[in-house]
Amino acid sequence: MLERQFDEAVRTRIADAVRRAEALSRGQIVPVVVEKSDPYPEAQYRGALVAAAIATAVVLALHLPLTLPELPLAQLAAGLLGAAISLWDPVERLLVGRRGLDEAVRARAVRAFHEQGLHRTTEGTGVLVFASLFEREAVVLGDKGIDAKLAPGEWDRTVAALVEGLRTGDPGKGFVEAIALCGARLAEHFPRDAATRPPVNELEDAIRLSRT
Repeated sequence: MLERQFDEAVRTRIADAVRRAEALSRGQIVPVVVEKSDPYPEAQYRGALVAAAIATAVVLALHLPLTLPELPLAQLAAGLLGAAISLWDPVERLLVGRRGLDEAVRARAVRAFHEQGLHRTTEGTGVLVFASLFEREAVVLGDKGIDAKLAPGEWDRTVAALVEGLRTGDPGKGFVEAIALCGARLAEHFPRDAATRPPVNELEDAIRLSRT
């Protein structure tokens, strides 16, 4: 999925968007996309339990002719089927729940922020633009220098642009638009003084791709 949606042309467009955005400010923008923020093993457990419970209820409600030793076998078979069905993306999302998905994406974004060294920029102006494809969610995280000047809601439009790209199946376009919005916010609060401050690119412009 990653290679199909982020081919060389898309990756080039995103890197160019980062360069344009950083040319306007002293910010350091790093785009990251993961296929899935967590393996969600709980989804299979929940799927197995739900399917086993449904099988038991059907047997009891319909008075099916199962002997007492046969009932656990029916429950086991239903549980295995439920665990298999839980691997289907829409079912897996349903079993994990919106809160679980949100927490996993946020935790993965925080990890990506540190993995990419965004907490080590000279002025504390690192910004992570993060998307997780399976969950169709996005997170924008700024370092301490950013957070000191930007109100929490100032990233809302950036996140919305990226989520729209995920929702419509064009995450590359979502990243380009989100990075442009991010650059505009940074230019307001951390403008680049071309006369006294030559451009310094502390972090690579390319998008980082990861399965998990």
